[in-house]
Amino acid sequence: MKKLITIVVCLFVLASFASANIPNEKVLKVFTESFAAPSEVKWFEGTDYFEVRFVESNIRSVVTYDKEGNFLRSLRYYDESKLPFYVSCKLKKKFSDKKVYGVTEKVNEGVLTYYVKMESDTHWVTVKVDADGSMDVVEKYKKA
Repeated sequence: MKKLITIVVCLFVLASFASANIPNEKVLKVFTESFAAPSEVKWFEGTDYFEVRFVESNIRSVVTYDKEGNFLRSLRYYDESKLPFYVSCKLKKKFSDKKVYGVTEKVNEGVLTYYVKMESDTHWVTVKVDADGSMDVVEKYKKA
């Protein structure tokens, strides 16, 4: 009897963990149709959304879907080589004394924004670049 209770409890615990991290069929279908070869895939469930974190083509990504499988927002993290050419050129012209350290690409409600972390010998700077190429410095820190 103790073995049976232990097995039932273990199965219940495993089932609750599994269901918390597996999206519904609609969301899974959209994800698998959108990304050909993702790795390190991890799912998280919120009250009204599913979030998936994964790596594809050396780009770390976070994508959020609603429960119906509709895209809500995304974040992608990558290096300068994956920035659009016009953004890279504008950054090099305006910040010629700095080099790109990393990029965070954010899409929220259909609006694409790049947050480009740049560094010089003395400072860290984060530049927000809109899809149209307009730029604003949103952070600036002096290196210690």
